[in-house]
Amino acid sequence: MNKQELREYFLSQLTNGNIVFRVAKGEARYKMSRGSFKTSEHIRNDHTLTYKTQYDNRYIFSDGKVEGELILDDNPDVLKFHFHVDHGYNRFYLCFKTFEDEHIYGCGEQFTTVDLKGKQVPIWVSEHQQVMKIAMKLLRWKLLGKPEPDRVTKYKNHQTYCSFPIFISSKNYGFYIHEDSYGQLNFKKDSVELKFRAIPQSVSLITADSQLELVEKMANLLGISPRLPEWVNNGAILAMQGGTEVLREKYQEAKAKGVKIAALWAQDWCGHVVTSFGYQVYWNWKVDDELYKGLKEFIDELHKDGVKFLGYINTFLKKDAPLYNEAKAMNILVRKKDGSVYHVKSTTFDAGIVDLTNPTGYNWYKEVMKKNMIEFGLDGWMADFGEYLPTDSVVYGGRAEYLHNKWPTFWAKCCHDAIVELNKEKDIFIFSRAAFGHTVQYTNTIWNGDNHVDWSDEYGIASVIPATISLASCGVGVVHSDIGGYTTVMFMKRSPELLRRWSEMNIFTPIFRTHEGNRPKDNAQFDNPEVIDEFARNSNIYYDLKDYRLSLIDEYEEKGTPVVRPLFLHYDEEWCKVEKREFLLGKDVLVSPVLREKEIKHIVRIPKGKWVQFFTGKEFEGGDAIVDSPLGLPIAFYKKESSFAGLFEKISEKYKKGENE
Repeated sequence: MNKQELREYFLSQLTNGNIVFRVAKGEARYKMSRGSFKTSEHIRNDHTLTYKTQYDNRYIFSDGKVEGELILDDNPDVLKFHFHVDHGYNRFYLCFKTFEDEHIYGCGEQFTTVDLKGKQVPIWVSEHQQVMKIAMKLLRWKLLGKPEPDRVTKYKNHQTYCSFPIFISSKNYGFYIHEDSYGQLNFKKDSVELKFRAIPQSVSLITADSQLELVEKMANLLGISPRLPEWVNNGAILAMQGGTEVLREKYQEAKAKGVKIAALWAQDWCGHVVTSFGYQVYWNWKVDDELYKGLKEFIDELHKDGVKFLGYINTFLKKDAPLYNEAKAMNILVRKKDGSVYHVKSTTFDAGIVDLTNPTGYNWYKEVMKKNMIEFGLDGWMADFGEYLPTDSVVYGGRAEYLHNKWPTFWAKCCHDAIVELNKEKDIFIFSRAAFGHTVQYTNTIWNGDNHVDWSDEYGIASVIPATISLASCGVGVVHSDIGGYTTVMFMKRSPELLRRWSEMNIFTPIFRTHEGNRPKDNAQFDNPEVIDEFARNSNIYYDLKDYRLSLIDEYEEKGTPVVRPLFLHYDEEWCKVEKREFLLGKDVLVSPVLREKEIKHIVRIPKGKWVQFFTGKEFEGGDAIVDSPLGLPIAFYKKESSFAGLFEKISEKYKKGENE
C-alpha cells in the first residue's frame, strides 16, 4: 500500500467496526527492586465503546452508558486521534486491525529481538538487569560447567532502560502514542492493542513511502539529538580510574603504543566506594581532592595535547555524603508519604534522588554541574540512571506514577540546560542510559547500558545489536555501547578475546569508548598485553573513518536518518526484515561482528549488490558466505559503488590483515 491507501485503510476502520475503544477505572500496584518493576492492577467499570455516529471530524463511540469522542486531526503527514471520555476514567484500550504478513519494530531498546510481532511489550522505563535473572544465569553456568550464550529468557519478562510508545511496521506505517503513563502494546497476529493507565493526549498515525522515510519522520517527532562535539571523532574515549597519577601513567603508555585518543574518562573523579558489587563511584559530585590531587592541572595538560577529560554523574546522592546533606536540608530530595527522604538501592548502599520536578532542586543540581564539573574543566560526562523514580514517592511536580517515564527526560534536560547556559553546546559531550519520548533531544547519545562482559545473546556482546537497531527504528540517531561490556559477577569476567571482538565491532559505530566494568581487576582492559596492539590499530581505523561518520551525522541532523541502521531501511530482502546480528553504518557499510568465542569461520549474509570486504579486498555479490574470522580481522564490507569507496579502499589497504602488526 502507498501512503494514501494506508491512511484510507485506517480511516475506514473508524466506521466499519474494526476499532474497539474501551475505557475503565483502575488502580495499579507497583513493586520496585533496584530499578526493576513488577506491576498489577485492579480494574472496574470496564466499558467497550463502539462507533455510533460522526459529525465532521468527530466520531462518537458509546455502549449506551458511557460515551467517548474521537476527534481526527488530519494533515498531509500525520493522522492524529484525540480521545475524550466521561470524567473519572483512567484506563484506555484501543484495538485495531493490521496485517498478518508484517513485521513490527521499535518500542525503545529491545535486547533480544528485532521483530515484535507476537510480543506484548511494556512501555515503562526500568533497569534492564534483574538480580534473579543474573542469579539463574550464573547458577546454570555453574551446574553445566559452561555458559549458554544463546539462551534467552521469555520476552514477557523483558525490561529496558529506553522505552518509547512508538512502533513502526514493515508496511510503512507507524504509531506514536502521546502518553507518559504505564502502557502495554500487544502485537497480535492481525491486530494491535494499545493499553495505557491514562487517556492518551493523542495517538498519531504516520505513513510513508519507505521504511527510511518512516524512521526519519519518527526522528523528527522525537526531536534530533544535539550534535556530537567534533572531538568525539578523534579517537578512543579511554576509561581509567584510580587517581591522577594512575591516569597520567596509563595515558602516556597508551600514547606510546599508538592509541588514537579523543578523551580520558574517569568515572571515579569524585571518589570511590568499594562494595560487594565492586569498585563503585562515590555519589557526591565534586572532585575528590585526595584521590585526584592536581586534577585540574592534569586536565590542562590533556587539553594542550588536544585530549578531553570526562567524568560521571547520576540522579542520586549517596546517603550522608556532603551534597546529600545539603540537598536534604534544602528539602529538594524525593520524599516518602511520611515526609522522610525516599532512599533507593542500586547495589548495596542507600541514596536519595534529587527532585527534578522541583524548580529549586532542578536549578540546584544544574548549578552543581556547572560549577563542579564544567567550570572545573570537565568536557562531558556519563549521565547515568534515570529509571529509578518510585511510583509511591512524593515529588513536587505531581503524582510519581505518571512522572516515572518522564524522569529520564527531566534528567537529560537538566544536564543539557547546564551546558547551554554556559554556551558549551559544541564542546561538552553527554551520554545517557535511560530515555523515554523526547529525552533524545537533550543528550548527544544513548549508550546501551550495563551489558554483561560475556558472549550472551540476552545481556552480552550480541545484545547490543538488536538494542541499537530497535532504537534506530524509533528514530534515535546516535547509539553506542561500552567496549567490552560492564557487569562483572563471580566467574563472569571479561576475557581479552571478548574485548578484542567488541573493539572490532565498535570501530563501525558512532563512538569508540571503553569501560573498565564494576570489577576492573577481574577484567581484561585496553592496555592488557594481549589487547593493546590491536586496540591501538582499531582506534586508528575508527579515526580514519571520521569523514564518513561526519557525513552520517550531517544526514541525521538534516533528515533524522540514524547513523547505525537496521538492514531493512535500505534492503527489501525478506531476511533483512528480521536480521539482528548484523547492522549498517550508514547505507554503505555492512558490519557482521563475530559474536561467539573462538570463532574462526564466520557466516555472513550479504544483501544483493557488489560488496568489498574491508582489510582483505575480497568481492561478494550478495547471499550467504563463510569468511575467515581470525582475531584482529573486523568483519565488515563496503558497497563497491559507494561515493566513499576511495576512502574505504585506502583504509582497507592501510590496515590490511598481517600489516602494521
